[in-house]
Amino acid sequence: MIRRPAVAGRFYAGSEKDLEIEIKRCFEHNKGPGSKPGPVLDKIATPVGLISPHAGYVYSGPVAAHAYFAAAEVGKPERVVIIGPNHTGYGRGISAWPHGSWRTPLGSINVDQQFVEDLENRFGDALSEDTTAHILEHSVEVQIPFLQVLYGNDFLLVPLIMADQSIDTARKLAGTLKEMVSESEPTLFVASSDLNHYESHEVTSRKDEMLIRAVEKRDDELVYRTAHTGRISACGLGPVCVLLNLFSSVTSLAHATSGDICGELAHTVGYYAAILGSY
Repeated sequence: MIRRPAVAGRFYAGSEKDLEIEIKRCFEHNKGPGSKPGPVLDKIATPVGLISPHAGYVYSGPVAAHAYFAAAEVGKPERVVIIGPNHTGYGRGISAWPHGSWRTPLGSINVDQQFVEDLENRFGDALSEDTTAHILEHSVEVQIPFLQVLYGNDFLLVPLIMADQSIDTARKLAGTLKEMVSESEPTLFVASSDLNHYESHEVTSRKDEMLIRAVEKRDDELVYRTAHTGRISACGLGPVCVLLNLFSSVTSLAHATSGDICGELAHTVGYYAAILGSY
């Protein structure tokens, strides 16, 4: 079963050559890390987490590049678990793509079928093997070309979409993943999230900074409370808080709005990159 790209040609370039060029430009952008990392050969020694945005690369790509530059510096994973929010409304509380592969213009990545089956058995009915949430969803898909540029196509993928982003569900998912992934397994976890949406650059910057401070404290209750009281329309609080419960350190790497990158300041979206460690 092949999950074909839903947003190639819209969120990112639709051909292999153009996509490689586009990602290189994201790394080299003045809001990016400045250069594209070289080949990543050594395996990561312990699980690592990333927070990365998921808009079109022309908007969020330079910030996402900071996350993947940091990931390249710590090594290559054998498995990547990507947790994204549900924008479409299709699917269950947590939807896992069950088996087969995910395709982008850069090639195909095999799904870790055994891991998905074990996760479903351990988590219970609220997490199901379900493709409907993934078919049109972009939050997982846009992370994959960055991974392919760094690591090629020989890692295993676990794609998860959270419709239920409650704190209890985020904590339960983190606990289940912690049971399944040991400290020595070379696994990369990616929380896919944009921050505040569709307010001015000034307002989005201020709201984002409030939320980032809460994330840096690794306090999931504070993250949810800050988003609620501050009316901060971040779309991936659930995935972010899964990672906050998996790791004991978080290092912010970059923050910008779409206005910083494209110059349109009236209606902006916030983007944030971080790396998490000490599993």
